[in-house]
Amino acid sequence: MADALVSTSLRPSFYAPIPESAREDLLLAYRQFLERRNGDMNFDERGFSLREKWLGEAASWDSQYKGKVDGEAFNRAYGSFDEVKNLSIQEVALLTFVKANAGEAYGVEVVNRVRQKRVDGTKLFHQVEKLLGFEETYHTRILIGATQHFGVKVEGAWRPNLQLRLLIGSLAYAPGLFFHPILLASEISGVFMFQWMLKRVGELFRDQPAVRESMEQRLIEILVDEVGHVAFNRMAVGPLGLSLVRNMAAGVLRGVSGTTPEYKALGLNEHEMGKLNSFDLEQLPEEVLRRAYFV
Repeated sequence: MADALVSTSLRPSFYAPIPESAREDLLLAYRQFLERRNGDMNFDERGFSLREKWLGEAASWDSQYKGKVDGEAFNRAYGSFDEVKNLSIQEVALLTFVKANAGEAYGVEVVNRVRQKRVDGTKLFHQVEKLLGFEETYHTRILIGATQHFGVKVEGAWRPNLQLRLLIGSLAYAPGLFFHPILLASEISGVFMFQWMLKRVGELFRDQPAVRESMEQRLIEILVDEVGHVAFNRMAVGPLGLSLVRNMAAGVLRGVSGTTPEYKALGLNEHEMGKLNSFDLEQLPEEVLRRAYFV
């Protein structure tokens, strides 16, 4: 299920500064990496060719979850967290995939809409930024694709709650000086969250290896992207911004866990979230480190 990409050299920390003198060369190298990873990037028409191919292959993974799944109960829980009590822990894991998908889709749409009015499309940095915005849209499709193993069809429109709207709004409309530190903190907290989910999925589906592998590969695919997004946003943040990011990341993580209480239902408690303080690049799986771009 995994593809093979050229390894990149890795530095040890999400919080290490990047020399300004190296920025343009690193940006160019990252764009070249994105071309290798995504293929044809004419995203206004056909999408990223290699990502479309990956999604096509993932759609053929026909392993089925061996357990009772109530589609109606699942959709009630999708509409109201109060109904989660009627789901098995495995169904809650799937619901977390779906809700993370919905929240990410909302955040990407809002931030992209606001940011595109501010950026200079002739600059390499903003060209790469636009590519990453489109890359994020694949995450929604990757995550929701996990429903195929459970025979569940998600129904009804999802509405972001007030807390999530405020969180995304603070990012989208943040002044330029603060935008990338907040975004970097969000990306780091996102890497932590997906890494935590990867471990949790391994525990919950350990007796169903085919379903487990599919769900793990979906999370790994996203983690590979997100590590690159962390590297990219470090290129836009100076030493002062980096000094603030660690505390920001903890706040963002608590904000996201509050907007998606399914994470807490899976076990993401205060003790687990506290591990973000010592979380860094080297804790990621070898496959992610091998395939990701990081400088």
